[in-house]
Amino acid sequence: MKATIKVPPVGRVALIELAILMVATLITLPIDVTLSSSLMIGGIIYVLPHAYFTRWAFRYQGARQAPKILRAIYWGETGKLLLTLVLFGLTFKYVEELNLPALFLGYGAMVIVQWFYAAKALNANR
Repeated sequence: MKATIKVPPVGRVALIELAILMVATLITLPIDVTLSSSLMIGGIIYVLPHAYFTRWAFRYQGARQAPKILRAIYWGETGKLLLTLVLFGLTFKYVEELNLPALFLGYGAMVIVQWFYAAKALNANR
């Protein structure tokens, strides 16, 4: 028996986030290289762990898979948090020229993009 509830198009969210991030990086590149690279790094620190979570959370479908779905969400969220911490740590340790406001702006902007796109995807499935 096939699941009747469609999986939302969450896989495309990371691609849209990366496209928006690339545009923002290219726009800020003529202004300042450090600003531009910090913006890019901040966005990637959000996009990669979120893509990891998405991959884990939407592995299973159907009511019979509920225990596996719950376990996958827990593992996905744990991995997402750990990966975020590791990426921030590596950034602070190894990136010499870093614009902190741009780093956190890139991270925060990707959070907001994800919220809007998730809301749009959920409304489209109604």
